Amino acid sequence: MLAICLALINDDEDKKSFEQLVKKFEKKLYTESFKILRSHELAEEAVWETFYRIADNFHKIHNLPVYKMEAYLIITIRNASYRLYNKEKKHFYNDIHEEMRDIPSADEFNDYNVADLSKAISELEEKYKVAITYFYYYGHNADETAKLMGVSRNAVYKYLRKAEQILFEKLRGDISE
Repeated sequence: MLAICLALINDDEDKKSFEQLVKKFEKKLYTESFKILRSHELAEEAVWETFYRIADNFHKIHNLPVYKMEAYLIITIRNASYRLYNKEKKHFYNDIHEEMRDIPSADEFNDYNVADLSKAISELEEKYKVAITYFYYYGHNADETAKLMGVSRNAVYKYLRKAEQILFEKLRGDISE
């Protein structure tokens, strides 16, 4: 599987960096995945799915500091693990028909302090936190975020809009109290 991942990376220097990344984090990612899946085979599949997704986006993330790279990897392995778990148990999220109300613009969030916003984000459902993290924090576009999350581009936009709506309501509630 490593060879397939390396085929996604063009630069020889990046290939070496990627191999070092795999050696450094493979066991940690496996452990994280096993906690969720409780299956050696599925955990291994999740690890290599994660590395495949990382290799596919390596040109964007290879220069991240170690602590940010580790956080990125943990988010991605959890996502892959939950995706496999849901696939195995035949549980799928179906929020296609979810009604969306008017969503505030991102500019309206500028009136809140970082601590309030961080606290509100930490209270979001996992899928919303992950979408926000990939999209806003790491700067991935909707297509890249969708690939990393294993959902459609449309679902990414729905998650982002819903997360923004929830955050705005929480923050507005905190301010008015």
